[in-house]
Amino acid sequence: MSDCFRRLRHVAPLALAALLAISGAQAQDGQRTRGGEAGNSRQLADPDRAANAAREATGGRVLGVQGADRDGQPGYRVRILQPDGRVRSLHYDSGSGKMQD
Repeated sequence: MSDCFRRLRHVAPLALAALLAISGAQAQDGQRTRGGEAGNSRQLADPDRAANAAREATGGRVLGVQGADRDGQPGYRVRILQPDGRVRSLHYDSGSGKMQD
């Protein structure tokens, strides 16, 4: 029985963090569409582009986006919760718009 509680103690914070990240992303998505006209063609900011590119590339959920340079080029580190439950970090190159491992 103590093994079960030990595992739960390690898994519970990860599950809570994932739920909080998901609910925050959903709240931001809702704010982006409220109050605007149907024909509003506002461009997405780079962190939003990075999140969308990571979602499309993996089919997973975005846990976080953080500014990160790679080889002197500006970009973003995107943490993804993949459908199989693994967490993966990808790099979004702002110049080319491509995702990289």
